[in-house]
Amino acid sequence: MSDSSIAIKVDRDSLKSLAGKTVVVTGASSGIGLETAELFYKLGSNVVFVGGRKIPTTNVPLDSPRVLVCQCDIGSWDSQVDVFEATVEKFGTVDIVCPNAGVAEPQGQYFNLKLNDLGRPLPLDLKVVDVDMKGTAYSVALAFHYLKAKGGSVIIVSSRAGYGGMPEMPSYSASKHAATGLLRSLYVPASAHNIALSLVAPHITFTPGVFPKEYARGRAAFEKMRDTLKPIGINLSSSLTCALAVAYLASRGLDSAGMGLLVEGDEIHNLEQAITDSRPEWWVKKSDNRKAREEYAKQMAKQAKSAGI
Repeated sequence: MSDSSIAIKVDRDSLKSLAGKTVVVTGASSGIGLETAELFYKLGSNVVFVGGRKIPTTNVPLDSPRVLVCQCDIGSWDSQVDVFEATVEKFGTVDIVCPNAGVAEPQGQYFNLKLNDLGRPLPLDLKVVDVDMKGTAYSVALAFHYLKAKGGSVIIVSSRAGYGGMPEMPSYSASKHAATGLLRSLYVPASAHNIALSLVAPHITFTPGVFPKEYARGRAAFEKMRDTLKPIGINLSSSLTCALAVAYLASRGLDSAGMGLLVEGDEIHNLEQAITDSRPEWWVKKSDNRKAREEYAKQMAKQAKSAGI
């Protein structure tokens, strides 16, 4: 077992195996999603740029026979099905799916509910749940459906917020925790279908969503912002490093199943392994053992059968 405290170095030569693969990337209009889609294209993959109404600004020729651009409402099942169907129609197959689409939420809304004309509290703005939680679940389920005949890889781009609380955006953090839950719950059964489910959890990354006024593409702009933030303790990452983490997982096939990589300060670490290794022995012995899980699954199956589910 590798030492998770040692940063993973991505060997670009090892990514050559991704040439010819068909990759679906959601949220590919900008930021990490765009960088990921561009990287896979450079590696020789067929790439599906999935976004909203915004057409990605990129040097990749969008009229290339290796490119498909799809508009999609990530929170809509039918809209996502349309993307996968269009992918199969054009490329004949799907090999890798990267559920990356995400939005933020209004800050402070839990303590500052808006009121209607009668003074009654209005509901929370939960668009972040529709996109980041429900949309990711849709993408993962559809990926399994289109991959299970021959296998492939699903790499969720989540967030470091999925491993800790985020007071400014609690619903966003909860949605990212849901992604971690999907990883931990599904990677074993997915492996039985020859599908590798893994996750990338970027911390603060130089993207237009996080830095709307200061952001510009290119290494120079990133390094300027990185050097500005470093003295105050913020270890900024580039979108390219996040994209490389995704490609690294995709290139490893089933060996990447269950991995959750943290990207921080432009370094990549296997955070999921580190957390697993640090679990107290009493927890593993009392609660997290195969026998208990199998018995629980049997009991749940009995309940479902008796309820007609």
